[in-house]
This record gives sequence, structure tokens and C-alpha cells, in this order.
Amino acid sequence: MHYLAISVAGLFVLNEKNKLLKHVAFEKNPEKIAENLNNFDLGKDFKELNDLKKEFKDLVTEQPNQATDYFKSNMRKIILDTNFVRDDAELNKLINAVSIERAKMKISKIERRDKLVVQTVSALNDLERILNTMSERLREWYGLHYPELDVSEHENFAEKIAKHGNRENFEKFARSMGMKLKEEDVKILQEYAKSLKNMYVLKRSMEKYLDSVVPEEMPNLNALLGSTLTARVLALAGSLEKLAKMPSSAVQLLGAEKSLFRFLKDKKIKRPPKFGLLFIHPDISTAKRELQGKIARLLSSKLTIAARADFYTKNDISKELVRSYKEKLKRIRGER
Repeated sequence: MHYLAISVAGLFVLNEKNKLLKHVAFEKNPEKIAENLNNFDLGKDFKELNDLKKEFKDLVTEQPNQATDYFKSNMRKIILDTNFVRDDAELNKLINAVSIERAKMKISKIERRDKLVVQTVSALNDLERILNTMSERLREWYGLHYPELDVSEHENFAEKIAKHGNRENFEKFARSMGMKLKEEDVKILQEYAKSLKNMYVLKRSMEKYLDSVVPEEMPNLNALLGSTLTARVLALAGSLEKLAKMPSSAVQLLGAEKSLFRFLKDKKIKRPPKFGLLFIHPDISTAKRELQGKIARLLSSKLTIAARADFYTKNDISKELVRSYKEKLKRIRGER
């Protein structure tokens, strides 16, 4: 029988008496060595291993095997005897470099979709600001031509400009105090409006993406907040891990940091903030003012439990969380 041992220096074939029969050296590149070692751990074949399997039909590749204990005890001497490295210092340097590369590979494979959610909602926030600015610009711009056009919703306004262009193409147009436009003026306005309309389509796509990813990755937080508010809270915290490690009092005040600092610095401000971004939640925003603080504390305490379940245990306890939250919410409201 022949036995395989593997290290940063390559593949080693030993017989039953622990005699080294063959050494296949790896390319002295830490990234490629790390990739080969990872592939071996995952049971994936690679060129050097396949070549040895063809040469030694009875090669035992499972680790550990009869030769691995001997190899580990004598690894440095065996590697130095192959002249793969000059001395112990070079070997140590290579081992360290390969270890770093393997660590990088493991980190890169960790699923961190909460980071994608944070980036998506941050991009969505940016997009909303851009849309508001561009929509106001379109209204001012087109208002020079047709100030009487009354369309309240920004996206609908952009859609009508993109479709009709000149005011005379509107069905109910009779007269206007606005200036007349040349064909090239109308054309550039329509191109601007079409670009704006496409950005609204992008916004809906991003919101749809959040509606898909957030319930899958954070079912407990999603059950309490909904996908968009969950994503916004996550963005303020920085990551699901950071949110899970926060006390409920910190979760309650996410987004109210400036108000809290003002309270701490200015003695004239008598009351600290009761909530931050959580005010958007309908249970808080629609509640009586004297109950808002209590509801915010209740919600933040449940969010802390939800975040820890989503991050640490990955257990879906959303039904129990929502049931408990609603029961306590009724008591705060004085409902039966």
C-alpha cells in the first residue's frame, strides 16, 4: 500500500515503512498552494493529485492515514531534504503566507448577505435623494413650457413628459402662459424624463430585491419591521452582527444619535430622545404621544431578540415573537 501526506511543500507518497517514495512539489505561490490545500480538504481533485493517483493505483488519500503521523512528526526534515526551501526561515515564511491566504478564502466564503442588504438600502437612500432632486428639476424645467400641468406624483409627471413632450400633445391642452419650445428643446426634456422614469423602475427593482432577501436572511426582524425598515435599521447598525450585539436601549435610539448628543451636551434640553428610526414603525407613529416611548421600548426589546436569533441560531421564531409583541402592545394600549 502507498499513503499520501500533504503539506505546503506539495504531495508526499510514503510506503508502509514510512519511506518517502515520491514528492510532487507545488508551485511556490501561496495563493495556489492554499487553493490546492482547500481543494484537498473538500475532496476535490487537482492536477498533481490526479497524476499521483494514476501512478500509484493503491494510493490511500484519506487523512489521517498510516503515514500522516510520521510525516507530521518529521515534516520539517522531510521538506528540507527535498530542497523545496533553503532553510527553516523560508519554510516558516511560506507556511505563514499560505495560512493567511487560506484564512482569506474562508472569510470570502462566509455568507454575509446582510452586508448586501446594507449596501442595497444605502443605494436606495441615495437613489431616493437623487430622484427627488431630479424630479423637482424636471418640474421647474418643464414649467417654463407648460406651468399649468397639474400632476402631483413625480413618476407619473416624468412619464407624461417622456410620452407627450410638447404641451400641445396633451389631450386637455388649450392654452398656456408658458414659453414655446423648439423641437430640440423638447427632445432633451423627453430624454431627461425617460432617464428619470427608468430610475423609478430601478427603485422598484431594488425594493423588490429587499422584499425577497430580507425575509430569507432575517425572518425574525422582517416579521417585526418589514423588509424596508429592517434594511434601514441594519444600515444604521452597520451589520447584523453589530445589531445582534447591541442592547435594546441602543437599538431604540438608532438614528437619534445627534439628538442624544445634544441632550448630553446642552443642560437646557430636559428630555432625552425616546426613539430614532423606529418612529417610522406604524405602531409608534400612530400611537398616542404618551405611549410612544413605551411602545418603542417594547419593540426594541423584541428586535434585540430577533436580531440575535437571526445572527446566532438562525432559528425562525417570528410567530412567537410577533404573538408576544402584539399581546404586550395591547396591554400598553389598554386593549383587552
